[in-house]
Amino acid sequence: MCFTYALQFYDKAVIGHAAVFGLRADLGLENGLKYSETSIILYVGCIVGAYPMTYLVQRYPAAKVCSTLVATWSIVVLCTPACTSYAGIMVNRFVLGLLESAITPAFMLITGMWYTKQEQALRSSIWYSFSGGSNLISPVINWGLGHITGGPLKSWQWMFLVAGVVTLVWGVALWFIFPDNPVYARGFSEEERAWLLQRTRRNNAGAENPKFLSYQFRECILSLHFWGLFLITLLVVTGGGTIAVFSSIIFKGMGFNKYESLLLNIPQGAIAFISILGSGWLGRKLPNARYHLISIGCMPVILGCCLLWQLPTASYGARIFGEYCLVLFSWPWTQCIGLGTSNVAGSTKKSTMAAGVFIAYCIGSIAGPLLFDAKYAPRYDLSFSVLLAFYCVAALLAQLVRFHLKRENDRRDREYGPPSDLHGLEDRTDRENTNFRYSL
Repeated sequence: MCFTYALQFYDKAVIGHAAVFGLRADLGLENGLKYSETSIILYVGCIVGAYPMTYLVQRYPAAKVCSTLVATWSIVVLCTPACTSYAGIMVNRFVLGLLESAITPAFMLITGMWYTKQEQALRSSIWYSFSGGSNLISPVINWGLGHITGGPLKSWQWMFLVAGVVTLVWGVALWFIFPDNPVYARGFSEEERAWLLQRTRRNNAGAENPKFLSYQFRECILSLHFWGLFLITLLVVTGGGTIAVFSSIIFKGMGFNKYESLLLNIPQGAIAFISILGSGWLGRKLPNARYHLISIGCMPVILGCCLLWQLPTASYGARIFGEYCLVLFSWPWTQCIGLGTSNVAGSTKKSTMAAGVFIAYCIGSIAGPLLFDAKYAPRYDLSFSVLLAFYCVAALLAQLVRFHLKRENDRRDREYGPPSDLHGLEDRTDRENTNFRYSL
């Protein structure tokens, strides 16, 4: 899961590195929002594919679905160097987003399948942290590839070819090494498999059911909890939508050359890796403070937006620090991933919640690049001021959702007493199962 998530992030973010090595000029993406639209169309593909792909993960063995999709999108990445126009790269990015759309919801569901509610925040942070880990390595690889000047291919084309080959090899390997679920995982005895199921019974999240239950779908999309988490996710990932695609361009706008701009991405990867794991660890140690952690995680991003918006261009050190602060959007987003699986019960309802949270991530990732129109370059002052407002609203909204869920937990304690795991393996939703308690 960790390496797969690293490759997913690498494959969609390599365009941000290729941009400063001639991709924008070669494909006519230097004017207006054309370059931003290559990021937007990827997430449009993710939105289109989110629910159908999540249904496939629910209906068929998740490991086989994921490995097939990884191998398939590697072909799309390998075809990217063949793009010669704006239209070609837009089609390429849409298909890439469509195929990648299953991974985050699938991993959310797999985490819920294997781990208890108390463990899920940390486990989710481990595989998600490899998006930051990818950014520790990929700039170094692409820095080397950026020095290629001879031959029929340009340096930015080599970046996509290398990424595609690695992903293809991993997609084939994944078919054989990724277990479908605890029941069929190799290396466990029958007693150990039974224990794996029993330990997750305390989640009160229900058993896996391949059938689509329409009432659970309706219950999810009509709940305040769903829309609260949806809006929080949308707001906190807007900063992330800009980092993957625009970091190198923002650094270049500060006066650094293309090689320096690329290497300045490496600390971002380290910051993301540490902050994601830190957020997950705190989510495990402080299980009823997870919405508080979302609000706290918004504060460094707010600081970063203020620095980038208000400081003069000559303040290079402080503005670079501000750009690195934006990477900490991953702190609250990590909590959203965990809450998207641990705070809901019922097989179809869990799938709906996971896909919904991912769609919110996609919309936020679309909104981020839209803020960075070329006419605001190189400082993007208006862009950072709008991001500032988004994170202020997200911090407040997290506390309102927490208040709502705490009130519901208190009501259930008064009316039904302490929770048990009596119905823990039945396919009941969190509304139907009165023993379910929400993580706060």
